[in-house]
Amino acid sequence: MKEIISGLGLLFVIQGVGGLINHLTNGGKSWFLVNYIDAFQGFEIVMDIIFIVVGGIIGLASWKIDGSTKREN
Repeated sequence: MKEIISGLGLLFVIQGVGGLINHLTNGGKSWFLVNYIDAFQGFEIVMDIIFIVVGGIIGLASWKIDGSTKREN
């Protein structure tokens, strides 16, 4: 379970960082999720930063899950 949550956090961070670089360098449409959701148009950079933060929070949560399972054993 920890690996899935950690992978999800990594996915969010990659989407955020890659999208942020793409939008700051005026890159074209690419595989970044923010480019394909109409509700995010006009807020791309803000959404990229939110993706980075959410990915970091998910990553930290996966560490917390790891620590709690070790104490139970």
